[in-house]
Amino acid sequence: MKKKIGIIALALTSALLLTGCGGSGAKKDDAKTSAAKAAGLEVNLKKGYYALSDKKETSDDTAYIALEVNIKNTSDKKIFLSQENFAMYQKGDDEKIKPERTYDFATSYDYKDTLFTELSEGKSTTGTLVFEVKKGKTYQLAVSKTSLSVTQKAEDVEIPVDLKKYDKTKSDFTQAEDALAAYIDVVFLNKTNDAYDKLVSTNKDEAIETAKKAFVKDFKDSFMDFRPSDEQASAAYNQFREVQAKRSSYKLTTVGFYDSKALVNVKLEALSRNNIRKIVSDYETAYLDATDDYDYKKAEEDAFNKYKEILDKSDLVESSDKLNISLTKKDGKWDIKMKNVDGSQNEYLLESYIGHVMDY
Repeated sequence: MKKKIGIIALALTSALLLTGCGGSGAKKDDAKTSAAKAAGLEVNLKKGYYALSDKKETSDDTAYIALEVNIKNTSDKKIFLSQENFAMYQKGDDEKIKPERTYDFATSYDYKDTLFTELSEGKSTTGTLVFEVKKGKTYQLAVSKTSLSVTQKAEDVEIPVDLKKYDKTKSDFTQAEDALAAYIDVVFLNKTNDAYDKLVSTNKDEAIETAKKAFVKDFKDSFMDFRPSDEQASAAYNQFREVQAKRSSYKLTTVGFYDSKALVNVKLEALSRNNIRKIVSDYETAYLDATDDYDYKKAEEDAFNKYKEILDKSDLVESSDKLNISLTKKDGKWDIKMKNVDGSQNEYLLESYIGHVMDY
């Protein structure tokens, strides 16, 4: 049954034709069933994958599917594409499923929707549509052309969408978690995790050095009279990572995935500079009470020499649920930057693992 999208259109008079030769219904490969055309319009379904958004909820029965499509204007007039040109229909059901706002899925603020545009004759454009679907069902993607010059109903271009074809793309959700776990283990906790070399493209040595430098600067600035050397601060960082590896914990959940970018929520319990500082203060007070010279520099140095003991005693702090980390996949590996990427909190992950746990 042909579905109609009520759109003003240029004359589309030809019947729907599947692209490819021998169109007598003979089943070729997936490419032959992922492209279709009608008069003046060609549509090619290039790829599909399951998507996630931290702004959208799903149930056990529903999911979001992202479809990358190429639209070509084969007519001799300009056409205008908008969200209203596209719809999905579940097989055997006439209910129209409208596309979601792709902005809700994009993890970059500079994301631009290239599909909804003005398309001159002979030109094409490629973009992504996202639909909420029921798991395990078969759908039809319907596309119609619109024009400002002709008021005539247009015949839809329809392409079958079998969700089972895209089931394997869900592995990106867990793979992003595995990549971030490897990053945390290797960079912040000094643990061995073989998944780093397999899944993470970020330079390991540079990432470790960046975290170390951040800690060393922060650590040295925390003293008023005693000034630890770089070597002493580096030794303190080794102790900090040792205790952090032994006592801290984390839980990772992928909450966003779109256009090769994942957003992974991190829930962690880790050492807190504020709690450490309270114990340091107690140790300094105890030193001053036990001596008669009231030498604050020596008091701080005494606390420094007991830093490992202080770390073992310090209470951990649990992070808030707002710590979302952005990862980008390219050539099978994930790039993880410790700079805030648009709406993510990447920088706060580094801060959390050097003592500034994001707990608000």
